[in-house]
Amino acid sequence: MRINRLLYGLLWFVLPLTAQNVAVSDTLKQKSDSTSYADSLTYRFTIQEVVVTAQESTHKSSTSVIQKDAMEHLQPSSFADIVSMLPGATTQDPALTSAKTIRLREANNGTASSDYATSSLGTSFVMDGAPLTTDANMQYVQSGNSNQDSKRQTVNAGVDMRSIATDDIEKVEIIRGIAGAEYGDVTGGVVHIERTARPTPWKARFKADGFSKLFYVGKGVGWNNNQTVLNASLDYLNAKADPTNSLENYQRITASARLQQRWNPGRYFVKWQTALDYTGSIDNEKQDPDIHYNKEDSYLSSYHRVAWANTLNWQDPDQEWWKTTLTAGVSASFDRIEQTRLVQLTTPVQPAVDNMQEGNKDVPLLPAKYIARHTVDGKPVGAYLRPKAEFRFDTWQLHHESAAGIEWSYDKNFGQGQVYDLTRPLNYTSYLRPRAYYDIPANNRLAWFVQDNIHWAMPLHFSIDLQVGLRGTSLLGLNSQYTMHGKCYLDPRLNLSLNLPAGNGTLHIAGGWGIHTKTPTLLQLYPNLIYEDLKAPDIPVSPTDTQMNIYTHIINATNYTLTPARNYKWEVRLGGDWGQHHLSITYFQERMNSGFRSSTVAAAFTYPIIYQSAEHEYTRLITYSMTTNGSEIRKQGVEWQYQSPRIPVICTRFTVNGAWLRTRYQNAQAMFSTDRLTAVIGNTAIRDRYIGLYDWNDGSLRENLNTNLIADVHIAKIGLTVSATFELNWFTATQTLFKNGIPVAYIDYQDGQLHPYTQADQSDPWLQHLIFTYNQDSFRRQQVPFAGYLNLRVQKTITRYAHVALFVNRLLDYLPDYKVDGITIHRNVSPYFGMELNLHI
Repeated sequence: MRINRLLYGLLWFVLPLTAQNVAVSDTLKQKSDSTSYADSLTYRFTIQEVVVTAQESTHKSSTSVIQKDAMEHLQPSSFADIVSMLPGATTQDPALTSAKTIRLREANNGTASSDYATSSLGTSFVMDGAPLTTDANMQYVQSGNSNQDSKRQTVNAGVDMRSIATDDIEKVEIIRGIAGAEYGDVTGGVVHIERTARPTPWKARFKADGFSKLFYVGKGVGWNNNQTVLNASLDYLNAKADPTNSLENYQRITASARLQQRWNPGRYFVKWQTALDYTGSIDNEKQDPDIHYNKEDSYLSSYHRVAWANTLNWQDPDQEWWKTTLTAGVSASFDRIEQTRLVQLTTPVQPAVDNMQEGNKDVPLLPAKYIARHTVDGKPVGAYLRPKAEFRFDTWQLHHESAAGIEWSYDKNFGQGQVYDLTRPLNYTSYLRPRAYYDIPANNRLAWFVQDNIHWAMPLHFSIDLQVGLRGTSLLGLNSQYTMHGKCYLDPRLNLSLNLPAGNGTLHIAGGWGIHTKTPTLLQLYPNLIYEDLKAPDIPVSPTDTQMNIYTHIINATNYTLTPARNYKWEVRLGGDWGQHHLSITYFQERMNSGFRSSTVAAAFTYPIIYQSAEHEYTRLITYSMTTNGSEIRKQGVEWQYQSPRIPVICTRFTVNGAWLRTRYQNAQAMFSTDRLTAVIGNTAIRDRYIGLYDWNDGSLRENLNTNLIADVHIAKIGLTVSATFELNWFTATQTLFKNGIPVAYIDYQDGQLHPYTQADQSDPWLQHLIFTYNQDSFRRQQVPFAGYLNLRVQKTITRYAHVALFVNRLLDYLPDYKVDGITIHRNVSPYFGMELNLHI
């Protein structure tokens, strides 16, 4: 019954009840900026080559190019939807109440573990030439232990794609392979976004689906034969986690004004592009007072960003061998998190710790129940400057297009940071204290790059394209204690393409190798101080007491040996263009063994506790977290895409793309672990005396194989575009890497030193508990078999001034049952659909 209703609705939608036939032109001509609006409408109706899928670029590196037609057909709510068009990606329903970061070339859409977030952190988003920086982002609730915050924050994880609106985007290039040397501070890839900079009619878009509503209006005007062009737009999105629940939602508003000005002073050509952008978002969640006991609980996160970007191009039309470009930008954000929670103690006696100094202090006890209020105030500011010179010249039979430039970026947070009452914390076991963000030093990064694109045209239509570049990156102003102080990290990059005639087309054989480097963020360079509030394990404290004595030990968790994360990438690609047939097959490997993660550090410490006017001394092991280069990510896979010409008889083009992806996540260093160290002898916990160091693989292996078959129909006469995507997920698999639970060493609380773990230690009454045992079944490969879906997207032009569209994800599905250990697993999914109306005036 559900499918019948959907099919009936689709049939009604696509019938040309209000369609207006428009004459089809016999020939298509290139549209100039001065083309009249009426002509542009006719062109829109008559154009045959509408591409509604991502295209694989013929560049020397693996790049997906997504044009405006494809984005309009996709009907996205945010940039997170666009990523689903990449080879190997799968269609995801919008879930806008959780943060969305990008994971390029990772199986099963990557892992949620923050220990492997360097992949998304190291993917650079560049909008109109200026990067979107997140290095000064510190918006998280310190020790909040809240799912409300954890699912929304992107600290040390890169750009939240929900904040990027799509209606102004003209073209997106997503570089998955070896990026050119001009792109820096990157490990995973580059997302290059170009926004509309031309006269356009008034456009209004209204979109609604089961969980969100979107409204957009925009206009582009030109003067002086389009020597001056102004584009302006406004966008509003309101999304809910559940359409019946108004207590949890995400709101985004964006506004943009972009000016393009051309001059011809003397014999020179000058073009200046400037953009003023505002992005605001509100993430909130609170409890229903009618059904929840802890009705005071609420979470509100607001984000307001203003950015001003400029690009100035200068060249001499009579001297085409040179061109200069200056890109500059500045951005400022005003971010705030406000969280309220009802806290109830799980143990009867807990100190209200407010000691900010090292040493002993008598502190009061927390009440059994209280209301905690926590505020996070962040004001990250970023600046960017890049002068670049480009040259064209010939040497022998080689044509060179070279570039050289310098980049400087600045990141600083001027916020007040974590603000809360120390005697009423969200988490009473917290080992952190409030710290003003404005006290943290700024991050100054200086880079330079040189690059040469060499084209060698040989007889018989053979040609070779070589891109060779070198980039250097340094962090300025670092203390001399840092390993990175005074260092310049070099990134050589190479792409080679051989182009051969093949029948009436061209065969491309390409490959590349390169190193990509991402420097640490502000919070990784300058972490919070650790406050260990130590109590006496053997001195009783009753609920009737009013205070207790604690010793506060302050630890500097800064890792001065921290270095940038570096990713080593190589790929080979075979492709070809035969008429309107396009084929691309790529094999790639990536290895990053210096990714950022939070690692456990163990140390012994002796401290006094004052009780009944007497001093009692205790020694215990302390563990705390430190950012290290302790994560390793290995990527391997094959990506493919074939695109046919549009078959005139049925007005249909076929596209087949997909990928086999295999990703291995593991630690790159030995690890201290207390996860299973729960044994107690007498009244003494083992972990207070000994902690083991384990040289194991604490990670997972993920793998998937999927293919998308896309048939898109474009009938210009009635203004109808329909695409059906058969999404075939052949299998997805995950496997926890094998762990040997025997430590290689242990730290002793008596001397604080590491000792080798020997055979004799396995029989020691205390040390034998450092051996962790695991069920071998937990390391088995878990594989989910085939799943198939049909997704449908329809666009229908009603008049010259309006068209409507709808999409249905999983209109039909095939999910066969499968067995795991004799248990039958049944699978089911629900369709997800939405509609939109576009007006052009």
